This record gives sequence, C-alpha cells and structure tokens, in this order.
Amino acid sequence: MSTGEEAEEYAAEKGKELATILAGVSCEFATTATLTVTDAPTLWFQDEVTPDFTSVVLEPNSVIVDDYIREALEKQTKEKEKCELERRLWSYKEKPEALIRRDGILLEQLDRFERLREAMPQASFGHGSETKCDTGVRDALQLPADEFEVTVNISGSSSSLDLGDALAASGVLGEVQKNLGIDSDRFDLVAEQYSLNMYGKGGHFKKHKDTPRGSDMVGTLLVQLPGAYYEGGALEISVGNGLKKNVVLEGPKNVPDQPYWWQCFANWQLPDPNELRIAAFFCDIDHEVLKVEEGLRLTVAFIMRIKEKTALDIELPSSDLNSTVLPKSLSSSEKESTLAGKFVELCNDESFLPVNPLKIDVTNQWQRERGETRIEERPIFLAFPCFHLYTNSQVFTKKTESAKLPLTLAQVAMLKGKDAVVGKAVLLAAAEKTGGAVKIYLQPILGHDYTDDAGGSYLMPKFPTPKFKVPRRMSDDTIVSKFKTTGCFEDIWPIWVFNMELGHEADNIGGCEWNDEGYFGNEASDIHFYVRSFLRVEFAPSVDRKKMIQKARSRPNKENRAPAPKRKANIAAATKPKKAKMDNPGHYTMSRGSSP
Repeated sequence: MSTGEEAEEYAAEKGKELATILAGVSCEFATTATLTVTDAPTLWFQDEVTPDFTSVVLEPNSVIVDDYIREALEKQTKEKEKCELERRLWSYKEKPEALIRRDGILLEQLDRFERLREAMPQASFGHGSETKCDTGVRDALQLPADEFEVTVNISGSSSSLDLGDALAASGVLGEVQKNLGIDSDRFDLVAEQYSLNMYGKGGHFKKHKDTPRGSDMVGTLLVQLPGAYYEGGALEISVGNGLKKNVVLEGPKNVPDQPYWWQCFANWQLPDPNELRIAAFFCDIDHEVLKVEEGLRLTVAFIMRIKEKTALDIELPSSDLNSTVLPKSLSSSEKESTLAGKFVELCNDESFLPVNPLKIDVTNQWQRERGETRIEERPIFLAFPCFHLYTNSQVFTKKTESAKLPLTLAQVAMLKGKDAVVGKAVLLAAAEKTGGAVKIYLQPILGHDYTDDAGGSYLMPKFPTPKFKVPRRMSDDTIVSKFKTTGCFEDIWPIWVFNMELGHEADNIGGCEWNDEGYFGNEASDIHFYVRSFLRVEFAPSVDRKKMIQKARSRPNKENRAPAPKRKANIAAATKPKKAKMDNPGHYTMSRGSSP
C-alpha cells in the first residue's frame, strides 16, 4: 500500500470520528407549540366578524339537539355531506349519546361556516412551471392574507392583537426559533401571514414542499383555529426520504371498521377554544396533509422569515480567517464547540492529510507487467451531505460568490440544522485556533436517474437560476450546457463523513423528469427552486497548517486585543407583521411545495 493510500485510509477513519460526534447532535426539522388565549379567536371576513369560534355546546339528547336535527331535516338541503349527517343523526337516536352530540356539531359547523366556505376559492398548487387546481392532488379551500384577519386576546395585553402580533408578543416565535436552531443572536424570526386554509371532509394535500418566496424565508408556521372540529387530517412531516417523520395537528381517529367503534367517543371532547395548536417546519421539508375523515380543518398559514438584527457585514478572509474577531453571532454552543475541537485536533495531527493533493498509485496489473507506474494526484477533502435543501439566492447572493470560494460568516448563518452546526464549527476552528488551516465550501449538485451509471451527479459553481426555460426532459449534454457544470462526481475525491443517503434527498429533486411527481405548495415559482448540495471541508497540507497554527498562537488573546470599533446598529422598529401576497399563477419552478 502506498503512502498516499495509507493517508487516505487514515483520513477516512478520522472522518468516522467526526460522524460519531455529529450523529449525537440533535437538530429539529419541525416543532410544535401552543398559543394560549384568554378568549376564542375572532375571524374578520368581509368587514365583519364571522363565524364564532367559541366551541358549540350541544348536550346529548337535549331539546337543542332534537330541534337542530328537526330544523336541518326540514331544510331538505341537497348538499351531500349535510344529507348524510342528517340521516345519520336521525338513525342515531338510540345510539351512544356522545356520537349523537358529535354528529350534531359536525352538522352545525357546516352551517356556521357556510358563508366562509362559499367565499373561499379552490386552493392551488405548483407543478413544474404551472399553477394548477386539481382535487386529486390538493382538495382544499384558501383565502389570501389580505382578505381576512384573525384577532386574539392574550394574557398581559390590554386589547386584541392580530394573530401574527400575538405569536411574537407571547414568545411563541422565540420558542419556535430556539427549537429549530435558528441563530437568535443574529436574527429575529418574523411571521408573515399568508393564507387561511380549509380542508373539508375528504380534503387532503399530497406530499410537497413549500414554494420558495425569497432568500429570507426559512419555513412555514401553521396555527390551527379551534371551534372547527375535524377527524383525521394530520400533517405528516418527513425528511431523508421518509427516514424520520413527525405527525402533528391530527384530529381524533375514526375507526368505523371495528365493532362498537362509536365507544371511542365515550369521553369525547371538543378542542379547547383557548388553546391554538401550532406546527412550524423548514420550507424545504416534505410534508403532506392526510385525508380529513370528518369535519372542517381550519388553519392560518404564516411564512417564517429571518430579519438581521444589526448591520453586521463581516466576511472572513479566506487567506487568514483568524484576522477577524468573531462577532457575537458565532457564539458557539456545546455541540458546535465539540465539533470545532475535533477539527482543531485534525489540523494539529501531522498524520492527517500530510500533503494535499495525495499521490495515489493507480497502476493496473497490465501496466505493472510492462514495468510501468502511474501515479495520480487526488485533492482529498471531507464531504458532509447537506441535511437540508437550499435555493439559488439563500447562500450565493452576490455575483462574486460561488462554490469555488470558502463560505463566509454571513453565508454560514443561512444554513439550517446540522448543516449550520458543521459550518459554524469549521469557522470557529479556523478563525480562533488554526489561522485558516481549514475552510468550508458549499457545493450544489444536480443529477438524474442514470447519473450513477455514468460519472455521477454534476457539480455546479452556483445554485441554478431559472433565467431560461428548462425542458421537461434533458440529456447529459443539455445539463452541462444549461447549468454550466464544472464536472461530476468522478472528477472529485471526497471522503464522505456521512453516506449521501443520510442527507436530505427528496423524491425526484434534480432529476431529468422535472417535477414529474413532485408538487409545490400554493403555486409555481419563477424565482427559486431547490437542489441538493454538500459541504466540502478542505485542509491545508500539514506543513502549512503548522505555520498557520503557530501564527495564530503568537497573536494576543482576545482579551488583550484593542476593542473593535462599534458598528451602528440597524435594528428595525417593531412593526405589525406584513401579510404576504399570493403570487401570480403560471410561474416557473423546478421543485415542489405550498402551505398545508
């Protein structure tokens, strides 16, 4: 075995140690919360309050129930769902009381929300470059943000607050930001109201991603409105090709195929009108609204955006990252500092990639028989498959930025979950301990069903921008010319710290059959689309690392340095959360997504 091969194997063993540390890092891709209000929410629609969200109280076998059933039957409505409920209620006069009460409420809320339902148009979704309405994919109704308003009262507030303001004032947004690991030192999390969504009986939305709406969008937040009872209709959130799932906002389960199934309603209760259930998740995460078995599922969707707290515009020089004093926004958590310590250890290890590129003996048997030797130089680096997907404008926001340049502090701040942990750990190790001996890059990749049979996925200098109309089907030559690729996997020599399958690999993302089975949330997007990527961590040769580390150690400690000049803060005044406008239909996108 040659020296180069031994060095490569040693680096791979060290990569496994990094994987062990990172495997112990828990980063949430979704979270839940509860907003407690003092009164039931109020929905303002068409300049008046409608409907009442106070939970309806219908006592079993009471005169109210009997009168309501009789009145409903007298209407002789032609609406299929109402007729079914009315017949069922009439036949249940001798059945369990809780079941009679439950069906009475299901029928009552259809009337209570009737005007709202009639005014709400069919919800759309994005599919490729088109915005469509198809109940086979998404069966729901939707109102844009500028056509409704929800107000609530919370403890400590002297007056009613807009729902978005209440999320901020109650601390719910802060809780969500903490749980999702979004940097609270650098960013404020803002909720921008987007839509009111209603799923009736049979309503659903197939697996999709949310439509990207700007580089500052990080996710979606859903608030379930009480007083609209439903069964089923869970929101299923999944990552890693379904390796991990969260099921939230689920109504009670109805199991009519089992004997005496109605007994599950013996202790049946309506949702508490003073507790609003909340689900929040990153926008690149796959999610699906499962079928609503009964009732009405009513949610308000918010776009979660990040807003910079101060006018920090610090970039870490690629030549010597230690020359910049790290700002507070890179304050390390225990998980980041532990990983950073491992990177520092590797930089001090003379056996770890002593030279780079490594010289590998690739002489085949036929060449050896002829007395020939073939040595190949391989630039080795550690590769971390990204656990999240990113869009063209989230990381490479400037024309000069690309996969060829090390990530700056501002760019690392835009990473999510474990990707952010790796990025911050490298910058922490590079700037404070090693003088820039280790650097990190973000490499976008694009592939299709048969790239593994050829040279592997394609490498791109930047995330793609849809300035041209991409054909639904593309050949390898078309991909190379359209996306200005810089090579493919067979041209690089990564040591994968994680298997690529453990990264976030959404169905058909980056495939030749663009969005053949994938959907966007509310509409198509002509601005962004998602592609996969990986983090590339490069180390200087051992001799150079030693010099950089000595230089870093010879500098004064941070406590003895002259204080850096203060930068003027640019903290935006607290304003009422904006309401997002629905995008025009027919826009182009190459991924999938919408608000459930």
